[in-house]
Amino acid sequence: MLKIAVVDDEIVFVESLINKITAVCEKLNFEFKIDKYSNGFDILENYSKYHLIFLDIEMPSIDGIATAKRINELKGSAEIPFIVYVTSHDELVFDALKSFPYSFIRKSKIESDLYECINRINNSFEELHKTIVLHTERKDIPIVIGDIIYLEKIKNYVVYHTKNQEYKVRSDMNTEFKNIAEYGFIRPHIGYAVNNKYVEYISADCILLQNDINIPLNKKYRDDVKKKYFKWLGDINV
Repeated sequence: MLKIAVVDDEIVFVESLINKITAVCEKLNFEFKIDKYSNGFDILENYSKYHLIFLDIEMPSIDGIATAKRINELKGSAEIPFIVYVTSHDELVFDALKSFPYSFIRKSKIESDLYECINRINNSFEELHKTIVLHTERKDIPIVIGDIIYLEKIKNYVVYHTKNQEYKVRSDMNTEFKNIAEYGFIRPHIGYAVNNKYVEYISADCILLQNDINIPLNKKYRDDVKKKYFKWLGDINV
């Protein structure tokens, strides 16, 4: 069962959003349960109950960005809950990226954004334990794709940097990238590939990942990287 929380101080909008989420889940044949909260402090006490949290960016006392940052601190390396920002201001997207949201829903285009968002999140649940096999020098090793933070080309090897350790594969980046591109990876540089979900911020010449990992961003890849990253976030046009 998909456990969902909606956090927003606008009572009328909350009821409308719950109705729309219900319609989407029923259309996708998901079992689900939805709870509602009117402020960020209440969800901080209950975040661990949920798989998915719809969080309004603009709320009194503690806004959505501060709430999401605290949730991420509390959950540590856990995948769940996924956070989806709900906003009527697209210009807040870049500030919100620092809190590692999963996606965005625009109040102005909620009908078009919501179905894709929920469907994609459900697919992500299914992929949490999906693995690929790395052919290292000594043996074949299955690793969870979601644990891969980034790939780095070093001489004749591609190094898979994961949450727990590194794996060296005698290969080239083009070959390895083809194996993982469909799972939400982007190519910011000829020698690197990055897992979107670990991106904290994209600047003009680098990508900052969680834990202050800095990945170079080649100028010729910049536009394509941003386009694919925001597409992954949820078709936000910025």
